[in-house]
Amino acid sequence: MVSYYINNQIISGELKTSDCQKKLSICLETNGFSFTIINEKNKMLAFGDITCAFPETLSQIIVLIKQVFADLNIEYALMDEMELIISSNKSTWVPESLFDAKHTREYFKVLSPLEVRETVFHCYSERLEAYSVFTYLDTIVSAFKVAIPGIKLKSQHAKMLETPLLERSRMKTLVEVYVRKKEFDVAIFSNKTFLFSNTFKYNDKLDIAYFTLLAINKLNLNQANLELSISGKVDRDMFETMERFFPKVNLYTGSKVVFADNEMYKIPLYQYSMLLR
Repeated sequence: MVSYYINNQIISGELKTSDCQKKLSICLETNGFSFTIINEKNKMLAFGDITCAFPETLSQIIVLIKQVFADLNIEYALMDEMELIISSNKSTWVPESLFDAKHTREYFKVLSPLEVRETVFHCYSERLEAYSVFTYLDTIVSAFKVAIPGIKLKSQHAKMLETPLLERSRMKTLVEVYVRKKEFDVAIFSNKTFLFSNTFKYNDKLDIAYFTLLAINKLNLNQANLELSISGKVDRDMFETMERFFPKVNLYTGSKVVFADNEMYKIPLYQYSMLLR
């Protein structure tokens, strides 16, 4: 048994009665996880934010997920699709025409040396006609696939492409910033074209503004016609800091969803935007 805290948890009665296809999304954190269950009509049927009381290893988080879902009576068999969203610090994009599944480790020889325990994974983006290639600990992924058969693995960079922002970037530049603990992810779109994604470490909020501006300047983008969407672990001070450096800033809450329970209106969606794509 793993001790845990429920920071927030809402399970709609429609979860068991709905005939629509359902998608379970789990976003892995270092000390817990969050999840949503959304049906094919974009209705949120369940939401949870769980923290492990004494996190020691990621393997313990796997035990925690199984225990929480058992306690909440959530059955994997009821899900038509399941995805595990992980945060990888080593990732790249490879066009479909150049992708070779047998030699994925080769893509990181120039980018970043791989550790022995790191395994390379990939997932396909129809929107880009390219593969997101990323690294993670093989033992953790294998344990998840055993614990939750049928679950698919996606990196945060691949999920950031599953967003309406790409279509909205016609005639302007849209920058998405997703803030995590000690790291943040940036994706840049302009004229309906994906230009850039990367992960940066930060010590304070000014680092987030600095590295984001650095990426924009390297791409020679006009800041006058730029809009920045920020989500994740964002507080008022961080948001106001970004407003000092960018002409237009908004909190990104993900794709629009309908709520099956009135309590869901209280969820700060911008903190969980990675689940709402």
